[in-house]
Amino acid sequence: MNASAASPSTHVLLIERDGLVRSTMASACRELNIVRIHQATTLGQGEQWLRVSPTDGLILSLAEPQAALQLLARVRAGEFLCQPDIAVAAMAPACDASVLQRLKELDVRRFLLQPFKLRDVIQTVEQLWPAREKSTV
Repeated sequence: MNASAASPSTHVLLIERDGLVRSTMASACRELNIVRIHQATTLGQGEQWLRVSPTDGLILSLAEPQAALQLLARVRAGEFLCQPDIAVAAMAPACDASVLQRLKELDVRRFLLQPFKLRDVIQTVEQLWPAREKSTV
């Protein structure tokens, strides 16, 4: 996808406690005009954002795997302002088979194994939230 054609009106919530990871991902997406990244340091902050702000997607850290999966299950149950079927990417430094199975059940579309390259993040974002076509009518 051509980054210059992407829609900055797509809002994606990034829940990640590592400030360097958060800021790097957000600034890269902003510079390339791919999506607008909203940042939350904790799952609690992310939950607050989901309650009050419409969101087109979610990038979720599995630093606290059970709590993160519970939050995602609530997203899928329609408890927040976002659509229950929003695109979700998850990231973690490690993942066992049971967590991977649960991610599959919760329709997580991409999994990023940390550490990852910035181009992998950009590729993931471009694939999950492609540029919206402008109407010609």
